[in-house]
Amino acid sequence: TEAGGARAGAVKSAVGLGMLLAEGIGDTLRISLAADPIEEIKVGFDILKSLRIRSRGINFIACPTCSRQEFDVIGTVNALEQRLEDIITPMDVSIIGCVVNGPGEALISDLGVTGGNKKSGYYLDGERQKERFDNEDIVNQLEAKIRAKVARQDPKNRIK
Repeated sequence: TEAGGARAGAVKSAVGLGMLLAEGIGDTLRISLAADPIEEIKVGFDILKSLRIRSRGINFIACPTCSRQEFDVIGTVNALEQRLEDIITPMDVSIIGCVVNGPGEALISDLGVTGGNKKSGYYLDGERQKERFDNEDIVNQLEAKIRAKVARQDPKNRIK
């Protein structure tokens, strides 16, 4: 078993296992990282999630950021990934920093946000909502909406 640091090991595992799993080969995976063993489990689930083999937890769809972003997309995604680790109910959440690309992603997400000047648009199940999020408090507002949707969709927050 070859391990790499958290990032390099995750990339090696994703490339090696991803090719096999995408071809339907194998039914067990082992991730080896020179990092906290909990990270191995997270990387394994992320590989399965990216291949749509197993859905568990929030699948964040985020832009790589550019000069059009109206709020801190990277900081928002990082904060929400940490805060929402306890959610196992599958859900797609798009976090896009502008109105150029945001609506397209939000329309195909369970919940989406598109950056706007001081306030950002909010989508639920592909439909634009009248409510807008204050960019200064977007993490707290998104977390509340995601948790509320999980509670409605799957009160016991279990894998389906």
